[in-house]
Amino acid sequence: MDASDRRVARASAPSARGGVGGFVAAAVLLACMLSGCGSQQTVTPGPPTSPVSTHVAPTASPAHAHADTLRFGFVPGVHVAPGMTAPSDFRQATGGITIAQVTLSTLVSGTLYRFDARYGVVPDLADGPCQPQGDGSIVRCHLVATTFHDGSPLTADDVAYTYGVWLRPTFIAPGALGKLSEVRAVDTRTVDFVLTGLDPTLFTAALPAVYIVPRHALETSFAAFVTGTRNLDSADLAKLADTIADEATRDPPVCSPRVEALAALLAKIGVTLYREDYLTATNAFDACAYVQAASGVIRQTGIALGLSGLDAVAAAWQLLSFDWHPVGTGPYRLTSEDATGVHLEAWPGYHGGVAATRFVDLVPMTADGSGLLDGSVDVLQFADLALASRAAAASTEVRVVTLPDVGFYGLTFNVRAGRLFADLDLRRALQLCIDLPRDVDTAIGGSASPVYGPVLPGSWADDPALPRPARDTTAARKLIEDAGWQPRADGIYAKDGIRLRADIVVRANRAERVKMADLIALQARDCGMDLHSRPTSWDDILGQLFQYPHNLPGTNTPFDLYLGGWATFPDPAVALSQFASASITDERHADATVFSNLMGFSDPAFDRLLKAASSTYDMAERGRISREAQQELAAQLPMLFLWASTSTDLVRSAVATADGPLDLGVPHWAWQPERLVVEEPEP
Repeated sequence: MDASDRRVARASAPSARGGVGGFVAAAVLLACMLSGCGSQQTVTPGPPTSPVSTHVAPTASPAHAHADTLRFGFVPGVHVAPGMTAPSDFRQATGGITIAQVTLSTLVSGTLYRFDARYGVVPDLADGPCQPQGDGSIVRCHLVATTFHDGSPLTADDVAYTYGVWLRPTFIAPGALGKLSEVRAVDTRTVDFVLTGLDPTLFTAALPAVYIVPRHALETSFAAFVTGTRNLDSADLAKLADTIADEATRDPPVCSPRVEALAALLAKIGVTLYREDYLTATNAFDACAYVQAASGVIRQTGIALGLSGLDAVAAAWQLLSFDWHPVGTGPYRLTSEDATGVHLEAWPGYHGGVAATRFVDLVPMTADGSGLLDGSVDVLQFADLALASRAAAASTEVRVVTLPDVGFYGLTFNVRAGRLFADLDLRRALQLCIDLPRDVDTAIGGSASPVYGPVLPGSWADDPALPRPARDTTAARKLIEDAGWQPRADGIYAKDGIRLRADIVVRANRAERVKMADLIALQARDCGMDLHSRPTSWDDILGQLFQYPHNLPGTNTPFDLYLGGWATFPDPAVALSQFASASITDERHADATVFSNLMGFSDPAFDRLLKAASSTYDMAERGRISREAQQELAAQLPMLFLWASTSTDLVRSAVATADGPLDLGVPHWAWQPERLVVEEPEP
């Protein structure tokens, strides 16, 4: 999905999801959206609960022959979260977080909590569940006794320092970690998370998102960066980055003459861009892709050089040798990295027990899937559908896994007084007019699934019991007529001289959305509704429709229908908060990229549920309340939920866990990468 329609001014929307580390970037962006989710809480919290709330100790492995190496394939330049700033930027290619990066992060690094198979949370570096103190504005965590891969002990100071960097606005957006304001070391193995108010998303967003690093190693790496860039000037670097961007976009582009000089400059900064990662479709070196990636490094270097203290460390993190060769507490340690990939070895000191497979390689591969088919690669995450289809057709040894993505789409109703769809019966009628599963398949072509609510399918807060009404034009017409509308000669309903007509505003440059709007309009006509898709530029949507009073672009008339997207996450707080009365736009809160409720939806029952869900650390209770809130949305229908993006993993059938077969029916199938094995064929 492109940048989240609702919050494009605040963050980019990733396409991160399940698989090994696939939700790392999503967790970062989730945290970026949490600062305005809660209201004043009064409930005294209890300890957090989860489907899994204690460390998962490895069980004895069955007597199977396992290969000594597990190989993850990645296609250089395929990105999980374009434009985001986060640690472990391996193989930046054209910028942003790559598939290899998030996989590497999960294998090498550790967090206080980790996601389980359904994106509940499990203590990782926390020695058991962290405990809220008093009114819940302080959460105390005790750390496991373990060491980093360099032999230094994990301490509370490492945790506090890591979070201190993450809290800087130069690292991620202000408020990125919800209501977290400070992390304090109480003693060597105890930390306090200080919040501005009770915030249950601390457990389900912040704690699983922040990879703990050894303070001494990060500071040493930053000192080397400062030394290497001592003679560089911030303004000069910004100017050079602008020049490169201009030259690379000329017709014809000018790229090759700068390659060698840029490589030398990158070496001075301490960053290596492998030319093997910048190839054309014919495997020729793509100089323009290389220099554009280099310009991003140069620009970020200039930004970091203009700052001081933790702000400078935060801005420089992606450029540091530590980031490219991380030292963590994870089940695998980095042994080498070169143009052929990244090579990891099981770390004997891992606090969860030694990993079941001795080596893990991250191997660059081409998009034709040949590595999977010939067995030289075992897992390929984020595969494109064409590749998945070819692989499945070519080999029964390859399993195709379809997983929920964070990109959600819906038809937003303007339910403000005086607008057409302020009438709930008309909203319900339109829902009954469309054949959602067929429309999603027709418009999106297999890379999406229909949804009936805003919560990630299969996650701990999902409600699979939400109503899924089938198309029923007779029932739809009855609802319309019971509301006082009468059919005219042309078959379109009218009431009090008003024709049942509306435009569906949709981004003109998103073909699948325009197609869905056209399908909705076509099917609505069978129910006597005269709807028309209105493709509109993104600039006009941002500049007018997303600004109160939310007029149709080019008019002084408020919109009735808008088809757009947003990013959802395992924790339901962000997805549900966009329907809160506190998020309604008005004269004082005009920007719908900040106050997301441009529909004007207000439901006291829903608001009470949202407040209750944000007032407890008990995940089981939060899940129950969130499912009740989803049912209330289904009943009031402020939005017609349409589809969620899906992504595809390819997994060889030989890949299993040390304890038995893989469960590929959960959204986060490889949440314990240290238990993955490749079974050898029996002789």
